[in-house]
Amino acid sequence: MEDELNQQIEQAKTDEQELNQIIKAHDLDAELAREFSEISKAFTQLEIKYQSLLNTRRFLNGSH
Repeated sequence: MEDELNQQIEQAKTDEQELNQIIKAHDLDAELAREFSEISKAFTQLEIKYQSLLNTRRFLNGSH
């Protein structure tokens, strides 16, 4: 009975290398950081385009 239990425990253990692969594959903090970085870049580009449109509008309104 005890040998059977020990065998089940050994089978249930996760190999350290396998565990590291799983952690690396599912590193949510890194994934969220990448997503935030992409959103931040897109927002910065949007700000630049908006500022450019405002400047163009001011220029065109001022030239009349």
